[in-house]
Amino acid sequence: MASPATANERVFIGPGLSPFKRTITIAGIIGLTALVLWIALHEGVPAIGSAIVAILFILGFVIYLRVVEPVPFTINLEAEALMKRSKNGEVIEVRWEDLERIKEEFFPNGKRISIIAYRRPTSAEQKAKAWAVYRDDVTDLDGLAASLKQIIPATCQWQSETVHD
Repeated sequence: MASPATANERVFIGPGLSPFKRTITIAGIIGLTALVLWIALHEGVPAIGSAIVAILFILGFVIYLRVVEPVPFTINLEAEALMKRSKNGEVIEVRWEDLERIKEEFFPNGKRISIIAYRRPTSAEQKAKAWAVYRDDVTDLDGLAASLKQIIPATCQWQSETVHD
């Protein structure tokens, strides 16, 4: 196991929503809105109330999609800390000496699902779970796990678990 102070710094990227998925979603919403408006225009005055309700539902769905949209981020394995930086400005820094446990989860077929980092809370408002990343969130989840296994300090516990039996 390498010492955190001498380990090579590595960066892992969570790209967020892909341009393809964004384009398909926008096209679907525009198509659905066009369909609702076409039906409203074709049916005339009796369909105005229904069209307004449908447009409000579509607007609510768009707002929901904006809330749950994955934010691009990077995970840096630095000499002194494990850092997760989001595009929206959120920075989660876990110093190596504060890293308590790394948990990885697998499907029964052996495919890695997630990696979760836990820290020793240093204040009352700080939670033990620092962050979690999932297979679809980061470009090289297996590489992140391998790098973490090499760099974590001896005081940090590595836990593997099979889920969804």
